[in-house]
Amino acid sequence: MQKDAKAKGINVNSYINSIFTKHAEWDRFVEKFGGLISMRHETLKSFLDLIPDNDSISRIAYDTSNRIPKEFLLLWFKKIDVDSYIQYLHLVCRYAGWAELEVDSQESGQYIATLIHNVGEKWSYWLKGAIEGGMRNTIGISPKCEISETSLIVRFSVP
Repeated sequence: MQKDAKAKGINVNSYINSIFTKHAEWDRFVEKFGGLISMRHETLKSFLDLIPDNDSISRIAYDTSNRIPKEFLLLWFKKIDVDSYIQYLHLVCRYAGWAELEVDSQESGQYIATLIHNVGEKWSYWLKGAIEGGMRNTIGISPKCEISETSLIVRFSVP
């Protein structure tokens, strides 16, 4: 534990706390869904590169988002609303390794979510499909997305 904590630049108590936090926020819930597959980003990128059509990648992600986010929200937060969906995004970005996520909100109900990653443009298309589908099917919001090779910007409004 001391060696791992030192490698992360934190003390042992902070390291142990981060382990408990991850378990409380993520591991105990993911186990109820049959778990997840962990793989290096390079491996994921190789799989995505086998799919020639970016729209197919978005469609696959969109289709899987028909039920998964809603089930996660109900299990984790016991409610479905914009705040719980944003919390869900933070958790999948942090623990499933989707991307680094920043969410900015305005008093007018405008939101901008920026996802930064190093998996390539096809991953941006996957994220687009997953988030568009998740938001439409879970909280009834149709976001606008901007894709680049290493990022996805998601804009949406809440009345």
